This record gives sequence, C-alpha cells and structure tokens, in this order.
Amino acid sequence: MSGTEQKHYHDDLDACLLFDTYFGADKTIAKKELLEDPMRFLYKLFSSGSVKGETLINLSVGSDMSKIFVAADFFKNIILLESSDCCMKAIESWIRNEPGAAEQSHAAEFVCSLIGQSAGYKEQEEKARRAIKQVVKWDITKENPLGAVVLPQADCIVIVYYLELVCKDNDMYINLLKKLLSHLKIGGHLVMMAATNASYYMVGQHKFGALNHNEEFIQKAVTEAGCTIVSTETHRSKFKSPLTEYESIAYFVCRKDRVV
Repeated sequence: MSGTEQKHYHDDLDACLLFDTYFGADKTIAKKELLEDPMRFLYKLFSSGSVKGETLINLSVGSDMSKIFVAADFFKNIILLESSDCCMKAIESWIRNEPGAAEQSHAAEFVCSLIGQSAGYKEQEEKARRAIKQVVKWDITKENPLGAVVLPQADCIVIVYYLELVCKDNDMYINLLKKLLSHLKIGGHLVMMAATNASYYMVGQHKFGALNHNEEFIQKAVTEAGCTIVSTETHRSKFKSPLTEYESIAYFVCRKDRVV
C-alpha cells in the first residue's frame, strides 16, 4: 500500500485503539461530541416512549458498546451486527470481560448519570452483556450479508457512524441500508447518527477513508429504503483535530412504512 493510499474499515482495523482514540475516558470535545451526546440523545428518545419494543439491532464502529448501555434499559433482546472480523473479536472480548478488552466503564458511568444513579456502572455493564443475545457477522462482500443466519424482525435498528466508514460510494450506502432495513418491522424505527461531509479518520499511524455525504443524501437514502423521517437534528462539529475531518453529526429518527 502506498503512503498516500487510505486504508478501509475492514483492513485490520485496531478496534480497541479506535475506541480509545475517539471514545476514550479522557474528557475532550471529541468524547462529548462522539460519545456522550449520542448517548444522551438515545436516552431521551427511548425514555420518551416514542421508540420502543423488545428487539434492537445495533451497528456501531470498532468495539463501542456505549449505545448498548443505554438500550439495555429499554430493550430485552439486543443483536450486534459487525462486518470487520477484528472488531467482532474485540466486541466478543468485551462481552466475555477478558483482560485487555476495551475499557468502557466511563460510558457506563455516563449512562448511570443520565438515569440518576450515582453508582452502579458495573451493574450497567452486566445488564448490557445480558441483553446482548447475538453478535453476528454482517459480511458486506456478499449479496446476503447474513449468510445462513436468520434474524428476528427488530423493533428498532440503531446505526452509529457505520455506513460512512464502510461504504465506498453512494450506491453501496443505499444498497446496504435497504438490506439492513429488511430486518426492521413495518412501524419500527431506524435511529441513525452520521458524521457528515467526512473525509478520513486516523487510527494510530494509519489513515482510513470515509464516505463524504450530507444530510440531503441521507434523507434521500432512508426514503428510498422505505422510511419516513420523523425528526432530524444536526450539530456542527466543534472537534477540530488532525485525527479526523467531518463537518457535523446528524441525528435521524425514521419510521419504516413500507417494504422495498
């Protein structure tokens, strides 16, 4: 690989280093913007009762479990999809609570602060582990990414920063989104958080590419995939760093109205 060529999400990404770089315990603007604000958004959304059910499918990046710490209070059955073998191993290591797994107690502590508990982050982590019923390979190189695995229809699908990191063009983005939403019930909700107008992100010394897209494209994509947009928010990035480049974090809550 040449020095100027960007790597891809599936090119032996160090999942734990990715988490530590952008979602780690030290309190910087990045952690607030990329970790805490999305957790606060999900907690407010789920606690309102407008998005509910028993089964949730989640796609996040790397070994990030923070959204599961929130979802475990509202959904009995959580299924994690992941397309990178390295990231799958990191997730399974965290679930088994193995030495060297990504340290995520600060995210669990933040959820406890949202709930109003001054302690109990270990219990929150264990609640999340119990709620995770499956970790499934989502192989985007195949026409049927799940292979022989059959998933229950979900009440909610949460996608966090995932599609812009794995998709190489707009057509791939729309195609993958449609496949993901085939596992969502009619009337169920898609909750998506996306880094818009992104170009790259660093993990260690390696530069990884990201799909550059905006809110208008996401609106088009979710509509083509059979959803109606219920609400949107866009927060312009305050995190300026050579580690990454993106313009905003966009939040979408969508309801699936039809099969496509």
